[in-house]
Amino acid sequence: MKHSEKQRTGEHPHYQDIVLIGGGHSHSVFLQLWAKRPLPGVRVTLVSPQVLSTYSGMLAGMIAGHYSYSDIHIDLPALCQAAGARFVQACAHHIDPVEKTVSLLGRPDLEYDLISLDIGATPCRQIPGSELAIPVKPVGHFHRYWQQLKQQIDHQHRPLRLGVVGGGLGGCELAMAMASALEEPVYSGRVEIHLLHASGKLPQEFSLLGRRLVARELGRLGVRAHRNWRVSEITPCGVHSDEGEFLALDKVLLCTEAGAPPWLTQSGLALDPQGFVRVDEYLRAEQHPSVFAVGDVASPVSDGQRRPQRRRHRRSARNALNQGPALFHNLRATLLEQPLTAYRESRRFFHRLACGGQRAIVARGGFAAVGSLMWHWKDLHDRRQMQAFEAAAEAQNEAPRQRVPARLSALWRTLTQPAPCGLGQRNNISVAGLRHHSPAATSEAGLLDRALASLPQPQPIASTLARGQDTATITLPADQALVQRSSQITVPVADPWLYGRLSALHALTALLTAHAQPCTAQALVTLPPGAPEMAARDLLQLLDGAARELNQHNCALSGGSANTGSALHLGLTVSGIVDPQQRQCESLGARAGDCLILTKPIGTGALFAAECQGKARGRWLQQALEMMLQSNATAADIFTDHHAHGLRNIGDAGLLGELLTLLKWRTHRAAHSRQGAQATAPHLGAQLLTESLPLLPGATCCAGHGFLSAQHQHNARAYDALQNPTPWRADPLLPLLVDPQTCGGLLAAVPAEHAQNCLAELQAAGCRYAAIIGVVDELSQSGEQQLYATQPVHLVKGGDWNLLAQRPSAVTS
Repeated sequence: MKHSEKQRTGEHPHYQDIVLIGGGHSHSVFLQLWAKRPLPGVRVTLVSPQVLSTYSGMLAGMIAGHYSYSDIHIDLPALCQAAGARFVQACAHHIDPVEKTVSLLGRPDLEYDLISLDIGATPCRQIPGSELAIPVKPVGHFHRYWQQLKQQIDHQHRPLRLGVVGGGLGGCELAMAMASALEEPVYSGRVEIHLLHASGKLPQEFSLLGRRLVARELGRLGVRAHRNWRVSEITPCGVHSDEGEFLALDKVLLCTEAGAPPWLTQSGLALDPQGFVRVDEYLRAEQHPSVFAVGDVASPVSDGQRRPQRRRHRRSARNALNQGPALFHNLRATLLEQPLTAYRESRRFFHRLACGGQRAIVARGGFAAVGSLMWHWKDLHDRRQMQAFEAAAEAQNEAPRQRVPARLSALWRTLTQPAPCGLGQRNNISVAGLRHHSPAATSEAGLLDRALASLPQPQPIASTLARGQDTATITLPADQALVQRSSQITVPVADPWLYGRLSALHALTALLTAHAQPCTAQALVTLPPGAPEMAARDLLQLLDGAARELNQHNCALSGGSANTGSALHLGLTVSGIVDPQQRQCESLGARAGDCLILTKPIGTGALFAAECQGKARGRWLQQALEMMLQSNATAADIFTDHHAHGLRNIGDAGLLGELLTLLKWRTHRAAHSRQGAQATAPHLGAQLLTESLPLLPGATCCAGHGFLSAQHQHNARAYDALQNPTPWRADPLLPLLVDPQTCGGLLAAVPAEHAQNCLAELQAAGCRYAAIIGVVDELSQSGEQQLYATQPVHLVKGGDWNLLAQRPSAVTS
């Protein structure tokens, strides 16, 4: 599909919600296919606690050192963006198939019309003492543990005995990968690796020839295999078997067959004895046709148990990948009321088992072969699979060229099965109206009133408010002033709840820098076109997120207004009360000798510009959002306690623009020229320590590749204030100085004698990236003053802020 066509599809009003829980292999394939063939009128939302999904086929290769951490992970936010889907980073802990809601930790429930579960399996904790062992999943935790373990082995030359519990394909791969990565310590006998398996067949999935090859490779790498050794208990000193044997081990790693998530037992879904969701041949949960389950969490039952399965269902990455196309077809067919396709598990395929070094075993049926050629075959297969996911994420801004056979095939499908024109109506009835207990169409004001009524409200300061009104009466205490701030930010995320939180924090920061106590807020909401049910869902998520942050600051969301527009937007007007005498530090401004302290890293503008082009990595965005969601309230109080002379929040003007405001620099040369020689030149300058500037991960990379915000060109006029811009022209740091920030940090001018204690208190309060980034200085009164009066900022590479603060003068010297 061409990019322009996809844009038009994404702007189609939404009438149905598909919610995908979990970022497993099946859902990744679903998103990959949805990016090519989206269904107009349907909104897809992926809910996952992690932004990266591990491709399990390459896990052993990462342990052995063949792949990096990023090589084996699928970037879920980028894949969602390519598919036109929303990404919600949250953890599901309950599903109600009757009310069609899924509960998420720390946020409101998410409603759906169709839902699919691909949440994988959790580490099996049935073995007594299993809490002492390290499970292989989640992979992120295991990867950090493995890096620490390798460092420990390299630096502490002590004997170490490692045990891997579980002799399936995954356990064999893990043991051989560890032995390959620790080749020298294992060869010298300083490190021992033991593989424990309850069965006599190692691994169970292979034929006799394949098992012999595995045994030979284990022996070659020095892995000690223990067959018919069922672990009954794990202790700090080792493991016990069910036959009374004991094996001394220092570290135990769990690679056993995983169990089902425990919260499924309260979901009301039909489960098998192990707790997995029972699904029919169409991957639908029994008795709940709106619920689908795939991957490890699904337990297929052939023909409703009329014909029992001949073999036990195998949970593997290959089956999960194969279920993706079937899930894609059946979800579309359910919405279009078309026949569903049964999924048949493939029993005859090639097993590819990595053997530590660049060797692998390939087995199918009674055939098996081992060697470096097999490893290169496996490596090629795995890399192609990952490249397919990456290509889907990168194809959003490209119009792929179709070959002639592909065009003819597409033309034939169009003639025989015309593409759906959308789900706005079906049989002259709104699809959204088919949902049970659907409210009748109502006005935006009615939707807003119902959403506001469901939100918790704090006790506002010195005001009595009526929820749901578009006006609020505020009674001010004596000798208090009213401060108001209106703001509206562009949506940096697709999650409306997260967007609401960011909007509230962005609006609150202006009041916090003015030392005002927020008390009330009014919302101006623009809802996208679509079914009223969809608007109500978005509105509840949006306002709940905003109210969460407002309530944390004892500010009540008292009311507002709503209308319909092209996209979802939220504007907030926040009112607060302030003692005018407490605002003196803002009006005084910075003083010579002050230290400049920045509380948050910069770079959100470049990151989100790259994200719009599908070039930003998911973990970069995750770390940026973590910083953006940190309130500036505590930092503002700390700056007040340490007698800050000036305080600014880093916003649209960027760091350099706010610094110039702090220095009371005249931005426009025209104003200076009109006043002529009698103009009052600024007497303050600043030295910025470039190596001390905190930057968000990935910001330098994005800026270096030219991914800059649309506001950047306007902010670049502040370059005129730099004394030495020439040496920095090719440095990506220069555009980051004027990079517009959303929910940015605070910039304060703190007296030098308080700077160190202020910084320590900020870092102890959670501002771990806070740093002293420069010093305010007084411009020289020499003849060069006329030149440097309009260029007060000097960029310094290296340097010590203590030495700069002790200098009596001057930027120009």
